[in-house]
Parts: sequence; C-alpha cells; structure tokens
Amino acid sequence: MAKLIYPDVIRKDIKFTALADLASRLDSLDKSQIMTSIIELVDDKYIELLAEKWSVTGYDGYLLEDSIKSKRSLISAAVELHKYKGTPWAIKQICQKLGLGNITIEENLSVPDDPENEWAYYRILLNGIVTLAQGKEIRKYVQAFAPARSEIESLDYSAHAHLYNDTITYDGTYGHGAA
Repeated sequence: MAKLIYPDVIRKDIKFTALADLASRLDSLDKSQIMTSIIELVDDKYIELLAEKWSVTGYDGYLLEDSIKSKRSLISAAVELHKYKGTPWAIKQICQKLGLGNITIEENLSVPDDPENEWAYYRILLNGIVTLAQGKEIRKYVQAFAPARSEIESLDYSAHAHLYNDTITYDGTYGHGAA
C-alpha cells in the first residue's frame, strides 16, 4: 500500500500521525468480530451479550425465545420494537411473538374504581384461551412494551371461553373469560 500524504494538521503532530497510520490498517482487519449490528456474523456464544447490548433481555422478549435462530431474529427486530415502544403496534408485535396471534386492543375503558383516569386503562382481546398463570406472564411481557402511563385492565378471551357443560373442572387454572 502506498504511503499516504497527510494534511499539515496531521503531519505536524506525532499523535495524529500515529492515529492516522493505525486507521489506515483497519481495512486489513477481520471486522466480523466487532460488527455486532450484523447479528448473523456473531458467534452463538455472544448472543446473550448482544441481547443485553440491544436491550432485549428478560421480559423485553429474550425469555420468550428458545432457539438461537429466534433469538437472533428478536435482536434484529429490537431496534424497531424499541422505536415504537409504548404504542399499540409494539403491544401487538410482542403478543405475536408470544404466539397469541392477532389481538385487538380496547382503550379508554370505563373503570368503576377510577373514573377520572379511565383513559389510562386498556384491555387486550385474545383469539384463544390462556391459563391464569400464562396470563400473568403475558402481562409482564406486555407491560414491558405498553405505554408507561397506561394500565392493562384484563386479557379477555370471553369470545373463546370454555362452555359451561361440566366437561371442565374449575380448579383455578382457568378464569371465566379473562386472565
């Protein structure tokens, strides 16, 4: 490679010259070790660190994913998820990641206990039945992406509730249309 001629500002100071020489060698280095934005190039053992870097650990989605491929997919989508965090779109996306399919969000519910703040309550209408334990976990994930000023009133699956035909034992596993 040809010796570069630096401008006077760089040439007069030895520190700048050394820095410019180092920078010119960057093209010859293997950048796959430091390019964490290209998730597919990062070794599997660093995926957890990458999830922490992109802030998708815990209930921000990382606990959902079980395979390396799905974790890479979540990390790739992290920037967009965080860009829209606090919007109905983000809630819908995380519900799809949870395997709940397309959901409907009802906002501005009238809540008898708090009529002045009814604008802050919302309900998620699910397309399937969930247990009460699953409902608690879903709430944690949804709260991570929901607006901070809002509060989830219920996860409603009354459109798909169990029939009262004595085929289900009510042992506290399921609610009556809401979790």
